Amino acid sequence: MSKKGKKPADSPATERPRPIASTVAPPPARSAPVTSASSPPTAPPKPTQAAPPDALIWFDKRVKITLGVFVGIFLLFVLFKWHYISLPAWNEILPDGGPAKRGLVAGTPKRIRMDDYAVGAPWILSNANTGFKTENEAVGGLKTPLLTLPVKHPIIIFKIGYWGFMFLDVERGYSWMYNSSPLILLLGTFLFFLLVSKNQYWLSLTGALTLFLSSGTVRWSFIPSSMIGYCGLAFVGAVYLLRSTNPKVYIPVAFGLIWIIVSFAITLYPPYQIPMAYLFIFLLIGYVLNERKLVFPPKSVLVKLISLAGALLVAGFVAYLFKSDVDETVKAVSGTVYPGKRSETGGTGFIANWYSEYYSWFFDDQQFPKGWLNICELSHYLNFVPVVSPLAIALFAFTRRIDWMLVGAMAFVVLMWLWMEVGYPEAIAKATLMSMVPTRRGQIPMGVGGIVLLFLYLAALRNVSLSDLKQAIPVWFTPVAIVGIVAFVVYTAYVNINDAEGMLRTDQTFMPVLFFILMNGLLLFSLNIRYRMALFCGGIILFLLPNLKANPLSKGLTPLTENLVYQNVKTLVDKDPDARWIVNGSQFVTYMVTATGAKQITGVKYIPNRKQIFSVLDPTMKRDSAYNRYAHVTFQTYINGAQGDTTILAQQYEDGYVIAGDPCSPKFKKLNVKYMLYDHAPQIPYEVRCMKKAVELGSMTIYERID
Repeated sequence: MSKKGKKPADSPATERPRPIASTVAPPPARSAPVTSASSPPTAPPKPTQAAPPDALIWFDKRVKITLGVFVGIFLLFVLFKWHYISLPAWNEILPDGGPAKRGLVAGTPKRIRMDDYAVGAPWILSNANTGFKTENEAVGGLKTPLLTLPVKHPIIIFKIGYWGFMFLDVERGYSWMYNSSPLILLLGTFLFFLLVSKNQYWLSLTGALTLFLSSGTVRWSFIPSSMIGYCGLAFVGAVYLLRSTNPKVYIPVAFGLIWIIVSFAITLYPPYQIPMAYLFIFLLIGYVLNERKLVFPPKSVLVKLISLAGALLVAGFVAYLFKSDVDETVKAVSGTVYPGKRSETGGTGFIANWYSEYYSWFFDDQQFPKGWLNICELSHYLNFVPVVSPLAIALFAFTRRIDWMLVGAMAFVVLMWLWMEVGYPEAIAKATLMSMVPTRRGQIPMGVGGIVLLFLYLAALRNVSLSDLKQAIPVWFTPVAIVGIVAFVVYTAYVNINDAEGMLRTDQTFMPVLFFILMNGLLLFSLNIRYRMALFCGGIILFLLPNLKANPLSKGLTPLTENLVYQNVKTLVDKDPDARWIVNGSQFVTYMVTATGAKQITGVKYIPNRKQIFSVLDPTMKRDSAYNRYAHVTFQTYINGAQGDTTILAQQYEDGYVIAGDPCSPKFKKLNVKYMLYDHAPQIPYEVRCMKKAVELGSMTIYERID
């Protein structure tokens, strides 16, 4: 930590060129000032002090202000219940005569993000309405909420996104949950870049904002954000633990590091976690190699190990409780048909292509090449790797100095490219755990690695003096590099025109090609470009800023909670919370019923509820392969008098199946199915022979079983 009024000799304000692997050093001694006989006596100047050894990140005023702004915006959003989830889409999906923009502050809801507004939000409301319990059959069997939802359990210590539900109202808790993820990204990556760039403020801020604004982050509702941020924070914590000699620093850092690692681990999304863990491990190894003279021999090893052991003991106790409670559920998830245990070997490539982000302005959630699946699947990160990598290698050659962090980042990107485009042998894929990383998901961490590589390279350029390199750079290098940059950017246009299925014309690519020729040209260290960093940082933020329109600005949960279907169903659920429900019709109506906290057999199930539901519907497990999956479950009437009481469980698609049967079947009476909501008129009076109308909602009717 800094001391007020003091500044390190090589603080960002001095901006002196430094060697790539240099460390912060005190300024050279200065001679006493010479004064003339006529000049008045002056006090001797105060010596400029270097940052303390533990102050690897110099927390000057602007860094503190920046961190405060990040936290302040987060708290402001929580206060106003703002978030970026497309919940107002419900106003169109199930219109009830209410305001068309209920819950919408600005922007346009994106129907493509139904995992957030149609699955996630109803699940969260369901668990809130049932008291944040660890079991909730409306979302799945066993202890599904422990894996997916806010619950009252010690494990919540490591789930910062769920903290808001424990002390705020549900709407502000929901805002806290979704806004905490980008906050973690901004804090973690800003501090990471400050550390590895040796406190280059503007470069660090731009690096953090680039990861924040990239479509691979934004269009996935910031799902990757917390994982990226935790990796950055873990890197910073590990470096402080290695370098610090002050127990007031490294003891709390040890506990914080364990908290961060556990928080990252229980995010439980291996397709992102595994590659990103490799990326930051490679970077940490590179940092240790760069700074080996300061790291070795290690200092205060025993106390640091004791601190880590103490933190691990506390974390291990909570993890043990969590594992004991969730072990059966994890085994059940792993044993499903879908997603089950992944066994990937890679080699299937990108959904779009590695350079599609250069032309992302031409596509949106309604307009994109059909072969690219959807706007979320094709989104990733700007790719400067084909330019940065050869330039970094040339820089190593000309300076005769290797930056091992750059080497680590390049190695990661190359290994990810091999995974994406070529694949690994099955044994290697399993041994490295990459077998759990589908390539369509691997493109996100690969893109993150490319952005980290880019900013590490830019940081290295600040530490190199062009005048010192002039003698080492051959005359042919600059023109050849310029031709290579132009050829590369033209090639990106060629690839995208061919991939875009006629949606991108050659003439449309002129401005992006020109822009990215200039952007990539700014990376060429042999060109003496004034304001290089300012131009590049400004250019990349300018290009990415429109991604903020990818999600709407929404408020609260009113598109669900004020909908007439929700309110009428919830009234019945509150009167009879143990009764089970079935929706006969639209899957979207099932999502709405789930939100009320109803014990619903239809809806989205994380895993099947074998003990309570399928032990009755399929006691011999004859149709297990149809329902043993994460699935969207619907119901339709099927009455076959010749075969008696027949229930059919039929898979419709990879993550969906239908239950077909007689609504008045004794099986449903045994399951205490008391309410059935029809979104259409029953086909024949016979199918509701055991029911009476409870509530009429326009074209929908809620029937109550009476026999």
